[in-house]
Amino acid sequence: MSGSVKPVIVVMLAAALCLSGEADEPEISFAGPGGSEVRMELLQWIARTGVDPETRKNVLAEWVDDARLASMSDEDLLDLLVISFGAVDPSTQRFLESSRGAGPLDEIVYDGIRTLDIYRNQVEFFRARWMTQHRLFDEALRIYEGLSPDDLVDPAGLFFYRGVCQSELLKHKAAVDSLDLLLNHTLQVPPRFRTVARILQKELAARNDYDLAHVSRLMADIERRLDLGRSGDPVQDRQKQVIDAIDHLLEEAQKQQQQQQGQGQGRQEQSNPNQPSSGSPAPDSRIHGSTGRGEADRREVQETGSWGMLDRRQEAKARELIRQQFPANYLDIISAYSRRIAEQN
Repeated sequence: MSGSVKPVIVVMLAAALCLSGEADEPEISFAGPGGSEVRMELLQWIARTGVDPETRKNVLAEWVDDARLASMSDEDLLDLLVISFGAVDPSTQRFLESSRGAGPLDEIVYDGIRTLDIYRNQVEFFRARWMTQHRLFDEALRIYEGLSPDDLVDPAGLFFYRGVCQSELLKHKAAVDSLDLLLNHTLQVPPRFRTVARILQKELAARNDYDLAHVSRLMADIERRLDLGRSGDPVQDRQKQVIDAIDHLLEEAQKQQQQQQGQGQGRQEQSNPNQPSSGSPAPDSRIHGSTGRGEADRREVQETGSWGMLDRRQEAKARELIRQQFPANYLDIISAYSRRIAEQN
């Protein structure tokens, strides 16, 4: 393990033997190092800063009560540790002050004493946590993926916030894996983390990449990105995913409608056995009262921004189908997409 702060990896042997007489496989769980070990790491870090004795004394005053440290959650220990860094290092203090507002965060330059793992890993996690809370999921996830629970004061926080980012970015499988590590392989999980994670697990299990709920999640992610001033390739990719999902839903709706019409027609034929079957059309298609063949003039296909090659009547019918099957805002999305295609052409 690379970090100087290494949460205890607890190996819990099974309480009972298998029927065969052999012990079960050990279950590996992650846990934070605890207040005493974090204090020791902080002391070593402060000693290398060369800070004046008075500042050192004031910082360590928050770490002398063993009972208080033992009662603190890993999340609170992390916050106290970063605050202690700030009391010693002006750059960290500016970073902390910026984190108390809407941002942006003050930059941290990792040089000198800031290169030590005890400092860098905790501050990076603190930064990613702030980003998650401010909906900067892409940036936060990149930081989480570079961190190890073995190097953090708060491994439960890593799994929880990483799972949240993965869920918000529609990385379903990765989110499920992170939440499983949190709920089944991590000790000292805060009750609110456990409650939210269980709810999120159920929601992830019910997700479908081709239902209206998925379209709604895609649209919410597009809106979030636009709110943050992001309008590049990720937004365009999400827009394409919305259109693809709607296309799939339309195809399924049309198949269902055709199936229902076929079933209704079959019942009608069964109730009127003397009526000619619609499955045997007349030899020639004719307009009633005419003697000509039912042939239409060939029409040139034009790309005008309408829906594919539909004429006005067919387009109106398709719009009506969407109004019946989906909420009104989906029609607006498709219309906007059609206009964009026309402009590109």
